[in-house]
This record gives sequence, C-alpha cells and structure tokens, in this order.
Amino acid sequence: MPAFKTLLALALALGAGSLASAFYIPSMGPQSFRVGERVPLSVNRVFSEHVPLPFAYYDLPFVCKPSDIKRPWLNIGEVLRGDRIASSDYELTMGQNETCRVLCTHDMTAQAALEARRFVMQNYLVEWIVDKLPGATVFLSRKASSSSTTVPRQKVYEPGFPIGRFDAETGSAYLNNHVSMHIVYETRGESRHIVGFEVYPRSIANGSGECPDLDNVDAGGLLLGSADKATFSYSVHWIEDSSVRWSHRWDRYLSVTNPQVHWYAIFNSAVIIILLSCIVAVIVLRMLNRDLTVFRDEEFRDDIEETSGWKLLHADVFRAPRFAALLAPLLGTTVQVMYTFIATVALGTLGILSPSYRGGLLTTAIVLFLVLGCVAGFYSAHLYRTWGGNNWFKNALMTATLVPMSLMTVQLVLNLFLWYRASSAAMPFSTILLLFVLWLLLELPLTLLGSWLGFRRPPYSEPSRTNAIPRPIPPQPRYLRPLPTVVLAGALPFSVIFIELFFVFKSLWQDSFYYEYGFTVIVGLLLSLTVCETTIIMVWLSLNSGHHRWWWKAFVCGASSSVYIFAYAVFFYFTKLRAGMPEFAGFVPTLTFFAHSLLISAAYALCTGSMGFFAAYFFVRRIYAMVKTA
Repeated sequence: MPAFKTLLALALALGAGSLASAFYIPSMGPQSFRVGERVPLSVNRVFSEHVPLPFAYYDLPFVCKPSDIKRPWLNIGEVLRGDRIASSDYELTMGQNETCRVLCTHDMTAQAALEARRFVMQNYLVEWIVDKLPGATVFLSRKASSSSTTVPRQKVYEPGFPIGRFDAETGSAYLNNHVSMHIVYETRGESRHIVGFEVYPRSIANGSGECPDLDNVDAGGLLLGSADKATFSYSVHWIEDSSVRWSHRWDRYLSVTNPQVHWYAIFNSAVIIILLSCIVAVIVLRMLNRDLTVFRDEEFRDDIEETSGWKLLHADVFRAPRFAALLAPLLGTTVQVMYTFIATVALGTLGILSPSYRGGLLTTAIVLFLVLGCVAGFYSAHLYRTWGGNNWFKNALMTATLVPMSLMTVQLVLNLFLWYRASSAAMPFSTILLLFVLWLLLELPLTLLGSWLGFRRPPYSEPSRTNAIPRPIPPQPRYLRPLPTVVLAGALPFSVIFIELFFVFKSLWQDSFYYEYGFTVIVGLLLSLTVCETTIIMVWLSLNSGHHRWWWKAFVCGASSSVYIFAYAVFFYFTKLRAGMPEFAGFVPTLTFFAHSLLISAAYALCTGSMGFFAAYFFVRRIYAMVKTA
C-alpha cells in the first residue's frame, strides 16, 4: 500500500493540524514603500458566488480603461483560475490621502447599461490587487469566547467588492461608480509595509465629469438605464495599524471559518474510524483465526467447505483480472494522482504555497503531476508484468495518455463554450499548446522511463498457484451486487469528509480562501483509513461468498464515495450557487460547474480507488499466505 503508507508518514511528520497561514517562502518577503512613492493598483477580474463564470475586468463595456494596458506574466495556475491581471490608471501614493479624484467619464449606452445590470443582478464582485493583496469587503466578526468574557469585534476580509447593488422590491439596479480605498500599513523605520486593502464602493448619480460632494449625494445612486453618462471617481485613505504584522496580513482573509467546526468534524470522523476498526478486528480477524484453527485440525479438513468459503479460492484468487491492460495503467495513474495530492498538501502545510503566490497551488499540482509520471509508469508496468503482460511500451503509452488525454478532451470541449461566452476561465490557445508540450516533453518520457524500470523488476510472488480452469462463481447475496456495494462502501468515507468538503467547494466555486492544510492532512488520514478498512471488509465478504474476481471490486469500493461527492456537488449547486436567483443560471455556467465537478469526483475516485485496491491486495496476500503456512 504505497499511497497509504506515504500519507501516514506525512501526517505523522506534520503533526496534528497546525495552520501555516503565517509562513512565507523567503523569495516572497515584504515589499517596502517610502512616503511619496507610487503604489501600483492592478485590476484582475469579476466573479460571482452564484455564477461560476469569471470575466476579465477590462472586458466589461462600462469600466474605465487606460490607453496603455500593461499585463504581467501569469503562471499556469493563474491562467486556469481565470486571472487576467492588468495595470490601471488609479494613482496611489504612499502616505498621501486623496479626498476625491475623477478617473474617467463613461458613456452608458443601452448595451453597456444592459450588461452592467446583468452583472449587478448576478451579484458579481470586482477583484483589484495592491501589493499582492486583493481588495476586500470588510465585515466585523466576534471570536468564540466564554459568556463572562467580552471579546472585541474584529475585522475579517471577504475578497472582492460588489460591482453594484440590486433592489429586488423595485427591480432597480445601481452601479457603484465611486470607491473609497483604505490602505492599511505598518511602519518599519522609514519603510512602510502594506498589510490590508479595504474597498468601500458607493453608487452616486454623477455624470458631470467632476468629483461629487461626497457628503451630500443622492441616496438613490446611479440608476442603470436612466443615466447617459457615469463618472467614475475614487478616494484613498492611508491608515497605520501597528497591531497587524506583515507576516500575518493574510489572517483576516483566512479567518472566515471557525476552527471548532473542523475539530467537530474530525472528532466525528475519529469515532467512525474507531467503530470501523473494531469491526475489522472483532469480526474479520476472529473469523479468520477460527477458520485457520479449523484448517490446521486434520480432523475437520473434510468440512472446510461448510466452515468457510474464502479458503476454497486459493487457486483462483490471484488469477489475472479481466482487462488487466486497462486496470494496470489506471492504477499507475491513481498512484500518480495520489502522490501529487500528498506532495501539494505537504508544501501547503509547510507554508511554501503562501496565498501571496497567486495560482501557486494549481501550478505546483500540475508540475508535480507531470514529474510524477515516472511513478505512474513504474507501478503500472510492475502490476502489468505480474498479471502476465509482455508489451511494456504499449502499457506505458496507455498510462501516459489514459487520464491526461481524457481530462484534456473534456476541458477542450468545455473551452469552446467558455470562448463563446468570452469568459476569462477559457484557456488561451497558448496555454493549451504549453500544456501539450509539457506533457509531450516531460510526462511522456518520464512515464516511459518509469515503465521500463518497473517492467524490469521481478513480478510479485503470489502466495498460491493458480489453476488453469477458473472456479465457477456462485450467486451473490443482494448486498454484494454492484449497486448496493457502491452505496454501502461509499457511505462511511463520505461521512468522514462531507463537512470539510463544504469548505473546499466554497473555495472552488465562491472564491473564498482555503488554507487550512493541517485540517486537510488529518481528514485525509482519516479518509484513507476509512477507505482501506471499508474495502477490506467488502472484499472479504465477497471472497467468503465465493467471488474470486476481487480486483476491480476493490478499486470500485475504494472509489465509490466519489458518487456521493458528485451528488453533494449537485446539492451545493442548487442550495448555494443558484440559491435566490434560479433564473440566472444559464447553460454555460451550469455546464462549467457540472463538468468540473465530474472531473473533481473522478480525481477523487482515482485517489481513493488506489487506496482501496492496494489495501485489499495487501490483505488478500496476507491471509492466503497464512493459509499456505497453516
């Protein structure tokens, strides 16, 4: 069980769930500004918590655009998550407050007003960036405390700020055309470090081309559809806050969830693990010991068939599985995906993947997946040879292409729809070409190398020989048939992760920060134990009922909770994304959500399927080795 052992070692080394929000890699130290120095503000994209379809900020027809737009280099992760960072004409000077300044006056044509109204009604948020910090909407929160202690209300940040506001009673939409930016900083000698970026938007009925009187403005705001022009203006306020250190400036972004919720979920999962372990120890092991005791007794050897059925399969249980040429590449890729997940979470827990490194999580995962192609080739070829395969090159090609090309095909089809909607989530052709070149020049050669090494390794030595004629499989109990097996085997693993799954989905689809890698490690460890023990129980029940073709069953049992995850994604879509605004879902956002949810469920199935398979393989080899020595 290589994946399970690695995960166990990793979790023990990292400890019990310590958060890494205060750590930064050395190359990402603070940027110092002096009084009077220009502080650049970059615009990025607009996104919605209800519509999973981001758009580049400068693609909107009703915003101010500079004459010379400068775009920095973006990594693969930033491009794939829909980032389109660009320079702006907002002038921020360290230490110099700006009461009001006009950015531009924009003609609000009928088409521009219609587009603006649509974005406002769909609750789109704007993302700006100052010193790698996203502009945030400020909320006040209260930390958990005893009833006798008063805890002061503290600021928490939600990334982004509203593009406007919608009055559901009157059906009126108002565009935010004035922003008040509060830049929070700490002082270090003559240098200042930015530790917060707060944005307070307002809608002001102004098309004069001049700054409005901010103390005496129309309470209604800039009504879309009635104004011919919109004047965009801004204010800047510099606020010193010595209580916030640069190394902890992300804490306000990351403190939106209560850690007690995670610990409560972990406690419940631990109880499930204990009960499941008791089932394995008390039921399975006791029965195995009883069967082996009877087997050792010469007097009862003739009654073995009445005593137990699993020992009767010793000449069939290690028979090569059906479609072994498909199962071996699939298992090799599952180990590759599993190792990628473990390495990525490890880097995040150690603080190397800081939130300041935009797109770093996704970029690192892609690079690790490509590099670990050698691992996929090694395990695939070794299993392939064990099951009697003789064409290692064909096996290597299938291992390198099966999952990556399936993923790329789905993404390319989805990309056509995203291109049609001009969403920033659409991959540019250059990114598609880059990913293909990386696969061709990096993963494919490494997979071939790993397959060559794995095929040269001696095959696994099975504890018992296989008969030429397979034993007939008797009718199976109803609970061991495919559909009931998936339902039963997937329920317990899903119950371990469903609370943590909510925060992961919220991070993916509602653009909240998820940086609680310590909790991820603990939940991942509990999940792996649950998957392994559940698969062992289901495989043992199948063997005991005379079903010796257990290979695919072990993989399916391990991956079965992915069905629950996809069902939870459907529930999340209708209760969170479309909640309150079902008429705005649209075909492309819906397709985007379910296509990506399907890919996420498939990746999860690969990871847990490999856990279940190798756990069952270890278990089956172990018990039949005991029969051989009995």
